Amino acid sequence: MTQPAAGSPLISAEILDGLTLAQKRAFIAECQFRSFRAARDILWQGERTEGFFLVEQGQVEVTYIDDQGNSIIVHIAGPGEVLGEVEALSGKPCAATCRAMANSRVLYCTTAQLLKHVPARTLVTNLASVLLDKLVRDNRQRSLDHFLTADQRICVYLQQFTTPGQPELRINQTYLAALAGCSRQTVNRKLNELRLQGIIDISRGRITVLLHDRLSIEPEDAPRRVAGAAEARG
Repeated sequence: MTQPAAGSPLISAEILDGLTLAQKRAFIAECQFRSFRAARDILWQGERTEGFFLVEQGQVEVTYIDDQGNSIIVHIAGPGEVLGEVEALSGKPCAATCRAMANSRVLYCTTAQLLKHVPARTLVTNLASVLLDKLVRDNRQRSLDHFLTADQRICVYLQQFTTPGQPELRINQTYLAALAGCSRQTVNRKLNELRLQGIIDISRGRITVLLHDRLSIEPEDAPRRVAGAAEARG
């Protein structure tokens, strides 16, 4: 097995912080790579798992189904992110279903392998850091849903799930509409606006961000959004 380079998302994964490069590579060498040419579920809501996943390339869609059967995309994980670590360590059922998207590659790791290679104190610190990142992300998501318009949410998601180095988002407009909590027609209209402005390019099942910074929401808009929301509630 070819070891990942020093700049690999696996090497920089937060859950492995505090380990030397040699220690990280020793851990990775014991784990199993899984590549997917087509989309495939890797964790299932309500079912237990003995291991977790680190994303090396591509994206993993995280979906939650409520008691009424409604399904919502809660996150799209990218390179370096960890999925299923809390469930694997706690022995509890998965909180959501994780689906590896086409052309993705992940590293499957067991709890035993993690405990073998990461000292307990380091592991606790790293897990707390990972969970804090997820809490901040969830809080930010609630703020976006509450204060931003549908057009602004679409821009935020396009920026959030891409980087200048990885500009492609492999989801269709229906998925983006589910993420942004709006209609597919709204997504279609906004994407066409962004395409005409040269900010994105659109192809089947794929959106490529050409001008990442142009998707930013201006900070000075925030006070007006908050005031508007307060007036609407009052």
